[in-house]
Amino acid sequence: MISHPKVRELLRQSSVSVLLVVLFQSALAADFGGYVALTTDYVKRGVTQSDGDAALQLGAEVSFDSGFYLGAWASTIDISNGPSRQRDLEVNYYAGYALDVSDSWRFTAGAVAYSYPGQTGNVDYDYVEYSLGGSFNDQVWLDVAYSPDLYNTGRSTTNIELYAEWPVGSMWAIGGGVGHYDTSNLTGRSYLYWQLGITAYLSWANVDLRAHDTDDWVPIISTPDRADSRIALTVQIPF
Repeated sequence: MISHPKVRELLRQSSVSVLLVVLFQSALAADFGGYVALTTDYVKRGVTQSDGDAALQLGAEVSFDSGFYLGAWASTIDISNGPSRQRDLEVNYYAGYALDVSDSWRFTAGAVAYSYPGQTGNVDYDYVEYSLGGSFNDQVWLDVAYSPDLYNTGRSTTNIELYAEWPVGSMWAIGGGVGHYDTSNLTGRSYLYWQLGITAYLSWANVDLRAHDTDDWVPIISTPDRADSRIALTVQIPF
């Protein structure tokens, strides 16, 4: 379960990030959006980041007419890599550029800085990942992400993910995707992951029920338990 110190630190880190984004948005008259979310399990690339427990998340983004955007995102986590290595909070800062080449096609390029405030142990898990992506009709997305130095190891990783979503009626959507995370330069192995879920777009929130699974676990990135099949329920409230 989420402990009070984790939530307080998440709110403190995220409040600063959101405040900076809001101030930037006010100064440049850009579009601003954000949300708070509660999920029963924070899953990233098929692997739980909260040890199968609930996680509180906050996000905010500002976008400009030019196509540039920037934002911040944070979540409580629970990742242990040994008795003296623990991460309880993830805060991401990102920026990028989106180009609409037609009414249907959009291409994006961006970077994300992953940070873990309060991490313990002798390993610095902070890293940067760069991405290129494309989407069609806001229904199909393809993204390629590359990190030249995952966890400050000097080893690169590449992730390729394809995701599609189909509307059902006026308020429902079914979505599914598959990805391949190549960590062979770091771990000697890579793995496949997939997801399938249904989302209800309500007037006050988005409610998502989603199944996740992988074909294997890899050292450093996951464990057999963390890479096992799981179902997550997420309620996201925009502001």
